Amino acid sequence: MQSASLRGENAPDLATALGDACGQAFTLFTAMAMVTPGIPAAAPPPPGSGSTAGPGMMLPPPAGAPGASQIEPIAKGLLAANKINGEQRDALAKAIGQTVEQALTLFTVQVKVAPGIAIAGFTTSSPGSLMGAAPDKSMLEPIALGFLMAGGIRGENAKDLAAAMAETLGNAMTQMMTRLKVSPGIPSSPGATAGPGRLL
Repeated sequence: MQSASLRGENAPDLATALGDACGQAFTLFTAMAMVTPGIPAAAPPPPGSGSTAGPGMMLPPPAGAPGASQIEPIAKGLLAANKINGEQRDALAKAIGQTVEQALTLFTVQVKVAPGIAIAGFTTSSPGSLMGAAPDKSMLEPIALGFLMAGGIRGENAKDLAAAMAETLGNAMTQMMTRLKVSPGIPSSPGATAGPGRLL
């Protein structure tokens, strides 16, 4: 917030609300996220052991991540809890929800499951890692600004707020990516995974 020149008396409260909204949205994402079947594998029978041989994909919202309709009420409640109750609170909550949904959509498109997950007995037997790059501030800032303006938030600080939202989201998703793993236990055929995977 400070680097985006947002230094008013409500800046710390807004930072808390935005951080908590991201945290809760990402917790929902981790619970909902789905790795799609069909990751290339090399696990010849017998005994059906080997490893995945290509990248895996994740499902985008709404099936594989929370949508704006789920995030918006969370953001609205957190803004109210942090004493941000101005006439544009609901519009801000909506813009946060829409921006986070788009950020997670980009995350599921850009980030892949890395090859090399061990397979034993036609089932993945070790955690998998993620590869790629989470969306960054430069990608997210115009998205955030568009949603803020669509909601009627067009004041002199709208661009600064969009920049702060984008940087917060980009940094948080980069941290999330380094912590997430693909859970073991995905069923596999000799040539490809045969069931969906979950994240840890």
